[in-house]
Amino acid sequence: MSRRELAQVPTQNKDIVTSFVYTWARQKEMSILEQRVVLRIMEHASNQLKGIKLKDNLRKVDLGLFNVTITMPASDVLFNTKMKHGDIEKALYALRSRSFEYKDNNRYSVCGFINNATYVYRSGIITVEVDNRIWDVLSDFSRGFKRFELNKALALPTSSALQFYMIMSGQEKPLRLSIEELKSWLGIAPDKYKKDGKDRIDHLEERVLRPVKKLLDSTCPYTFTYKKIRENPANSKSTVIGFELMPMYQNQYRDPELERVRLTAKVSVGIISPMVAMYMKQQMGIPADSLKPHKDLLMKACRLLPDILGTLAGIQGRRRKPDGSVMGVGWVIQAIRGEVKQAEKALKTKKGTE
Repeated sequence: MSRRELAQVPTQNKDIVTSFVYTWARQKEMSILEQRVVLRIMEHASNQLKGIKLKDNLRKVDLGLFNVTITMPASDVLFNTKMKHGDIEKALYALRSRSFEYKDNNRYSVCGFINNATYVYRSGIITVEVDNRIWDVLSDFSRGFKRFELNKALALPTSSALQFYMIMSGQEKPLRLSIEELKSWLGIAPDKYKKDGKDRIDHLEERVLRPVKKLLDSTCPYTFTYKKIRENPANSKSTVIGFELMPMYQNQYRDPELERVRLTAKVSVGIISPMVAMYMKQQMGIPADSLKPHKDLLMKACRLLPDILGTLAGIQGRRRKPDGSVMGVGWVIQAIRGEVKQAEKALKTKKGTE
């Protein structure tokens, strides 16, 4: 398979969610099989968050004290006829040797992608042990989350294309990145695409930005345009110090059935309330029993707020006090009530102008 072509994915397509923390974490180029294994791990983490239970005997998730053990058939990642089962061994070994790195203004974190892996030849079953820290990162929506089509992601042939697809999915505002930040995010060595100590912007465009954009433009519901950020914006010959990435939505490449489900989910509490309850339990520390008295409010929030998980993430961010403690359940409920009132007011204003 060419690195400019998409593989045909045999499993059913679905929308999955993962944390912004993961999509923004520093990544190095992976093989196709490595990134497919990681995507399947993300799929199971997303299913757990949504409360979706596995209905077959081939796939299994065991939540342990220190690790999460995931079992899956090799066919979940090996669906290119040119690949051989020996490629799975290489991919699992390489993934076992890789480190996951994340850095922001508050912390630096590093751990392995997987701790252990087993591939049984005759049954074709893969088992991987994932460190709880990775599992927690995939479910950490404190800084937001990304929702994207799983099969589109599984089919992408390069890590950089996958990273751009995930970060642009659902993105509304432009992202401004310095050259250093862009390289760090994509796992590109600081000295690569440089000559005489200066960044070769033409090489960075030719070998990274343009190929990724061309691929996403022709296959994915989310792609991007970009423009150069110059040291002196008024001077077109000034040194380029970064790029501004503008998201673009392409409806023609969106799975119509998944889009129908997404739109239905906006008005159907039964579809999205398990995700909300799971988020409030895992990320906000609020047990289900504490939510029962506020069921009507939460149902209304699910109907009126288009990005309910994003809203909850924002509330969680405001919840922490200067001394490190957090506001209680009552404060969270009042914050949700305030968001609902604003949504109701906006809806009335919109109807009044129609």
